[in-house]
Amino acid sequence: MAVLTEATKTPVPQTGRLPEGKIFRKIEPYLYLLPAFFFLILFTYYPFVKNTVLSFFSVNRYRDVNSFVGFANYLRVLGDEKFIQAVGNTLLYGAATVPVSIFFGFALALLARRRTKRSVVYEALYALSMAVSASVVAMIFQLALNPSMGIVNKVFALDISWLTNPRTALFSLIFIQIWANIGYNFIFLLSALRGMSEEVLEGAKLDGASGFKLLGRVIIPMISPTLLFLLVKDIAYAMTTCSFTLILTYPVFHSGGPQGTTEMIMSYIYGKGIRGTNYNAAFAATMAGFVLSAVMMAFSLALEKKKVHYS
Repeated sequence: MAVLTEATKTPVPQTGRLPEGKIFRKIEPYLYLLPAFFFLILFTYYPFVKNTVLSFFSVNRYRDVNSFVGFANYLRVLGDEKFIQAVGNTLLYGAATVPVSIFFGFALALLARRRTKRSVVYEALYALSMAVSASVVAMIFQLALNPSMGIVNKVFALDISWLTNPRTALFSLIFIQIWANIGYNFIFLLSALRGMSEEVLEGAKLDGASGFKLLGRVIIPMISPTLLFLLVKDIAYAMTTCSFTLILTYPVFHSGGPQGTTEMIMSYIYGKGIRGTNYNAAFAATMAGFVLSAVMMAFSLALEKKKVHYS
């Protein structure tokens, strides 16, 4: 059976198949994604699956698999006081750095929302921390918090060993992480604030909304998707980071800071797996940290249905 096209008035066979051009257009987007999928599987999913499997086996220092041990590795790790301390430090670290850095990023974004002739200057200053690598940030604050010649002790006439005192070491790292996070949060929140509909804001002001009422009932709901993204990102980062612990406290104590007060889940894994070649504990601790991070992420994503408004 054949039909005539209006353009050529020539018979075109009806085979029930798409022309080759249409087939290619359908699969073309997936072809572009193939390299990304390949590296994602190779460097993310494959290591995760392999780590999950090996966490149930006994592995020697050469990573040779000896025997199946079930949950024995997990029981040893969960019974380790240092790991429990690392979990507590990580939760405190996240609970302090995530909301505070988002709050200050939001406050700075509100101040910078309206463009002026000098906008470029203070926008660059507010976002500066985002452009500085973790190692450089660590070196800057290592000098600033130095007990003998650091600017902090000099300005406030103090005599505190910020990074070696068990009472101040973790809070020093929290302060450094907050400073490092603010620039990233500021950039995204500034973009969200400047993308708001001016008509909606003017309408809310005409209806009598102002000050905190305008902020809480109009502005925050309008930028709630961005806030959710930053919340999830910051929680994920806080649960899986140990950069400042490794740079600022490991070289001195060869462990998680003074009396383990700056030990994080990831630095515990580093100490067991890389430094101690105790892969049994490292594999199990990795999975325990993953489960804890997944729970925290699930709680944050649960806010989406109730608190996030997509316009």
